[in-house]
Amino acid sequence: MEDEDGKMRKKLLGVFLIMMSAISIGVLAGTVRAAKAEQKQETEASVDDTVYCVGSVSKVYVTLTVMQLVDQGKVELDAPVSDYLPDFKMADERYKDITVRMLMNHTSGLMGTSAENIFLINDTEGGRGEAVLRNLANQRLKADPGAYAAYCNDGFDLLQLIVERVTGMEYSAYVEQYVAKPLGADSIGTGLSLYGSERLTNVYQEGINYGKEYCTALGAGGIYSTARDTCEFGSAFFQGDHRLLSEESKKEMIAISVTSPYQTYGLGWDVVTMPQYEETGVKVVAKGGDTGGQHTVLIVAPEEQISVCVTTSGGSSGLNSAMAKALMNIVLEEQEIKVEEVTIPEVNFTLSIPDEYQKYEGYYATTDGLLEIAFPEMKYMQVKHLAETTSEEHFVYSDRGFVRVKGDLASGNVKQDTNFSALSMDEKDGKVYLISEHSEYHRGLLRSKSAEFYGEKLEVNPVSEKALAAWKDREKLVYENYSEKYSSENYLHPNCSFMVLEGLGYVLCDGLDGQLRIVDEDHLKAFITIPGDANRDQKDVWVDKAGNLHSTTGLTYQPRSVNENFTDQVTEVSLKAGHATWYNIDDSLANSCITIERPENSAVYVYDRFGEVLYSSQMVDYHSSIPLPKGGYIVFAGEDGGVVKIDHETMN
Repeated sequence: MEDEDGKMRKKLLGVFLIMMSAISIGVLAGTVRAAKAEQKQETEASVDDTVYCVGSVSKVYVTLTVMQLVDQGKVELDAPVSDYLPDFKMADERYKDITVRMLMNHTSGLMGTSAENIFLINDTEGGRGEAVLRNLANQRLKADPGAYAAYCNDGFDLLQLIVERVTGMEYSAYVEQYVAKPLGADSIGTGLSLYGSERLTNVYQEGINYGKEYCTALGAGGIYSTARDTCEFGSAFFQGDHRLLSEESKKEMIAISVTSPYQTYGLGWDVVTMPQYEETGVKVVAKGGDTGGQHTVLIVAPEEQISVCVTTSGGSSGLNSAMAKALMNIVLEEQEIKVEEVTIPEVNFTLSIPDEYQKYEGYYATTDGLLEIAFPEMKYMQVKHLAETTSEEHFVYSDRGFVRVKGDLASGNVKQDTNFSALSMDEKDGKVYLISEHSEYHRGLLRSKSAEFYGEKLEVNPVSEKALAAWKDREKLVYENYSEKYSSENYLHPNCSFMVLEGLGYVLCDGLDGQLRIVDEDHLKAFITIPGDANRDQKDVWVDKAGNLHSTTGLTYQPRSVNENFTDQVTEVSLKAGHATWYNIDDSLANSCITIERPENSAVYVYDRFGEVLYSSQMVDYHSSIPLPKGGYIVFAGEDGGVVKIDHETMN
């Protein structure tokens, strides 16, 4: 007769197998391995040999490799990064104060992510670490080193370089020799070492198969593994397991390294405290990872010797996290440890808002874009999300801050949203911050709960009329990325545009994911000071004399207005590395088709008038006949010397 836990596992898996394009789940629980490799009981919910990119879970791997060097006395955590990377330089002298530890706990003050060619389709390349050094050489810091934690990818690519410089080994080879081999994990590698493997999962964008996805940021996100071997890696943090690290280094990694009111980081690990587990006396650490098309969550209970991994192609990291926690709870229950589920807090509404909140009306830069907050007649809080289209939410004042509601605000007949969401304000150092508390239910799984610094109020930034006019003129333009390699995933979403907040002196950048302060007619500057993940991936932007747009992420864009028209007179396109060729599809070719002959190292994308991908030669099942939509666009990218030949089919 099947036990209740078995029924629950089948229920959980049933939900996820329906929802995901591809899923792999590993649960490892058992005794600690001794020198004789004592037998371990292993429970595998749905494990096969499919290899996934674990995304930012890779940060735990690269941190561990540096900690191995700490164990050997070859690296000191609190030594300056420049001691190990003498060619690491920035346009900000404060970089000299960045330590190895600060890279691991996200307190370096680095802007965030060098995005150039970070995700490639059916292609990979090495040397990204050196490219990151070149990109950082022209950057400033967004904060003093050590001031606060803000998620940062570039720091972990620097850790990868430290491993390579100290050991004299390529990172891929080091991982194979000193991580995968001691674990007996034959699938753990990087996108370089596993390139071309048929074991790699395919990735899907908008339901379309694009084949294999490779992350070139090996330290920040480039580890590949099966769910089973990712669990095996997690088990290396079990108490008494010395295959990879000393007990001291493991404790250092999973301890609270830096904390803010709503975020705790370990070294490499994003989460080192989980209240719902700590209430039962269980220490749990976790790390999630996302690429363009893959999602991974790894959760480990070191003392209870449980390692859970859920990794998918498609889906979302939020769903993976809910699944991983549900499985963790099942195994804990087998050890007679009951974890209480998260519940929605009860609130008492007040249909009037204290007058002192009036000062909080205005615009806020947030992790989800730009918000406008108002208090109509001081009866409720109106939150508008400003983008290409505007959406609106309503919050009612309560003893838990402003709680999102549904119902009739005029009559006061409201109830809180099923997925609890609350906003409150906090003033610190002359700034006003938004704090978000939210809880989400994943059907058939568990309810999640989190709180974070979410937004920062925009104060008026005085700008000259000349500067304001220059950026207002650019509101009329759409910019297209042209600097990426032909295989870059960036061509799936290559556009950016601007919306100017005239009375405030800021610009909302759609496609560059941020709100920036106007400096002058050609420069925008990141300004957010929010502690935590709301301050991740900041960027400065400038326009050169030719009108091209540059970002400190390493990406470059040109205005669509410089594109030539694609007509039947265009019969071939010469390719140039680092400079894709864009065309506006002429109305004379609207709804016709072309066929092409192109070099292997090249790609062609066609977009509709809204900028959505209609066709790509990177699609696994792309057709030889390429549609040309009315008002659309086409781009050709490839290597130097390549030529794409075009045959215009006869129009009906």
